[in-house]
Amino acid sequence: MYAAGRLRAGRWAGLLAAALVVAGCASDGVPPPVDPALIQKSEPGNADRPAFFVQWRARLPGLTERPSIDPSTKLPKYPNAALRDEAEGTTSLETCITTEGKLVDIRIANSSGNLSLDEATIEWAKTAKYKPAMFNNEPFAVCGYKLDWVWQFTAPVP
Repeated sequence: MYAAGRLRAGRWAGLLAAALVVAGCASDGVPPPVDPALIQKSEPGNADRPAFFVQWRARLPGLTERPSIDPSTKLPKYPNAALRDEAEGTTSLETCITTEGKLVDIRIANSSGNLSLDEATIEWAKTAKYKPAMFNNEPFAVCGYKLDWVWQFTAPVP
């Protein structure tokens, strides 16, 4: 009797396993996993980039959430030199965002035309909090992500 019970349990377990495999193959609107062809490996000795990452582009297969700045992040302070000069502009950064939401490998893609605004953007971006890109609801590092910060001067009201 013990052997027969075990055999039945084995059959049920096999049927359950087969059902789970079939259910896992269904594509009920679940995005595909990250395409292995998209995953890149950092060059040896480049400690600034994540070991593995996806090169950012507008439409990535499997992307369920774009990287973003965490709403709790404080806004950058307008640099005093830029205030004196009433400088304005947009600083565009190209960067990597790790799975932990840390910004690394930061470089200026397009300058605002004002050194103090560009430097302030980089310093702020290093301390800001980010939410990583999500692929199939799993965090994944992305590189080549563009972040634009628009600096607009408004004169104080007397």
